Amino acid sequence: MDDLRIQIVNYKTKAYLLECLKSVFADLEGSSIAYHLAILDNASGDDLSDIKYLFPKENIEVIIGQKNLGFGEGHNVLARNKKAHHLLLLNPDITFIEPNTIGRLMKDMQILSADVLGPRLVTKENKTQRWDHGELDGLIAIIASAMGRSYWKERRKALPVAWVSGAVFLIKKDRFDRMGGFDKNFFLYKEEEDLCLRIRQEGGTIFYDPTISIFHHGSVVAKKSEHMKKSRAYFMKKHFGK
Repeated sequence: MDDLRIQIVNYKTKAYLLECLKSVFADLEGSSIAYHLAILDNASGDDLSDIKYLFPKENIEVIIGQKNLGFGEGHNVLARNKKAHHLLLLNPDITFIEPNTIGRLMKDMQILSADVLGPRLVTKENKTQRWDHGELDGLIAIIASAMGRSYWKERRKALPVAWVSGAVFLIKKDRFDRMGGFDKNFFLYKEEEDLCLRIRQEGGTIFYDPTISIFHHGSVVAKKSEHMKKSRAYFMKKHFGK
């Protein structure tokens, strides 16, 4: 069984995807981590036929979807009936900028006994990208959560949080399977918040570690305004409807 299954869902982001893959394979070069990398094109029309030629590795697979399933269900499809100890979900618009990033994430998860772990996401100016996590404790965080929203705060040390961004999302595979993966009713946005909430309700732990930084372009697939309102309404109905 592989230590890690890396998954990427692509939708009209091939240029970003190629840069992402370069950084992933460079990061893993010389690593002892046994991994498999799977890419799903969400019926975007991108020609990914050259991926295996550009990255001639046995442990990479490309799946061409016939329908745009959205972010969460796309990852569900990639993970279904696959065996691995951990899943690392990546957006195609991320780039590793520090050495041994994946190894450090894996080690971190073990040290912290985390079910889910996310790093600090940074902009091209190397500033922390707001909303790379949601705060768990404190009055403001509690009030925001009750409204289907989140509270973000700059952090310097690893700590338990309500959720971490799906852009870089490391999760124990057995926990992902036990939760049934992402709720496919979230087409885009809030799906990672929902999954993290369900995990915490079962006694699991979500950690954010800002000592590990990864570059993230952000919003290259769709503007938040196109999907966030619907996702937030469904999140509220699901968790606070009663």
